[in-house]
Amino acid sequence: MPTPPSPTRPVLIAGAGIGGLTAALALSRRGVPVAVYERRRSGEILMAGSGLTIWSNATTALGTLGLADVLLARGEQVRGGTSVNEHERVIYRMRTARFTWPGSVPSVSISRGGLIDLLMEACGEAGVPVHEGHRCVGYEQGPDDVVLKLDDGRTVQGSVLIGADGIRSAILAQLHGEPPQPLYTGRSTYRGISPKPEGLEPGTVYMFHHAGTRVGGGAWHVGGGRVAWTLSCAADPGEREEQKVLKERATQLARPLPGLPSRLVAATAAEAVIRTDIFYHDWRERWGDGRVTLLGDAAHAMPTDLGQGACQAIEDAVVLADALVGHDDPVAALRAYEQRRIPRVRWVREQVMRLVRWPQIHNRAVKWLVTKVIAPVVIAVKQRSLWRELQRPPLPSNTETATGGTR
Repeated sequence: MPTPPSPTRPVLIAGAGIGGLTAALALSRRGVPVAVYERRRSGEILMAGSGLTIWSNATTALGTLGLADVLLARGEQVRGGTSVNEHERVIYRMRTARFTWPGSVPSVSISRGGLIDLLMEACGEAGVPVHEGHRCVGYEQGPDDVVLKLDDGRTVQGSVLIGADGIRSAILAQLHGEPPQPLYTGRSTYRGISPKPEGLEPGTVYMFHHAGTRVGGGAWHVGGGRVAWTLSCAADPGEREEQKVLKERATQLARPLPGLPSRLVAATAAEAVIRTDIFYHDWRERWGDGRVTLLGDAAHAMPTDLGQGACQAIEDAVVLADALVGHDDPVAALRAYEQRRIPRVRWVREQVMRLVRWPQIHNRAVKWLVTKVIAPVVIAVKQRSLWRELQRPPLPSNTETATGGTR
């Protein structure tokens, strides 16, 4: 007989990032007992990262959990985007209304810490236990349960285990029999959050690129009178830089670009500038086994191009909850979740990897042809269909059940 989740055998979630917390909340909202285990303390989680754009596919998923209003109140509704080159020539513009599905919640930009805080609050109100300072190191499966192993030697019994423990997931390592080997994109991103400057239209994601230096980035409002910015460049991974050097390096990267990036970096406190080397995983078709499955970066870590990493983790979470509630057999539910998610995530990742490979053209003549002639045409033709498909709601009923917020 299948063993469903119960108070003594809850759904166990390894990881309290965006995907893990969303999954915990989605399950709790559906009456499924759940417990979360996270290696970091809440202060570390809230300080991690910079700004995010949560596109409509993911905000609509959060809307089904009753979070649309608070998300829009704490963040900034995204109405469009503008991309310029080093000469401030507009490469393309987009309006998100053209790509948003009927009945969906609008796209929102927010700080990563702001989104984590929002999810933590909602989980707390729902009575979801989030156990901080507990590193998940492995698991054992039985016929009727799964046992999660913690780094202090303790074990926890549950009905199923969700590995949401990030790109270096211990759950993924055991599932595949070897530690994950993240692949480096060859690019590093400097990030920060500054006070809102003049000249950045509210609701607009501003993107910039310098063809000569191959430096690119973006800036967008994240609510509270603040703007998140990024500057991405080619770099060796793992370079250690003192905190004051991070801002100096970001200042150098911004200098050849149009005026806004330099103003944003100058307005950011040196201690608030961070560097992130961009890694990803090789694609894996196998996400789970028995009573164990993966979501988010543990399943499909991808580069940050297109801003779908957090969004796909949120999609994973609501589809997983839907599958677990819709099946009497938890094992069958996990396989159904994987079958629903793998084709979608594979397609999204393919679109991202095309962008990652694009800057790796080194022949100057070919790069000129691609950048000046081919790119504007391809973008004009492809952007509407691409962005509309990216923002497809993850559940067929999402456009009917999303609540709260401006449509």
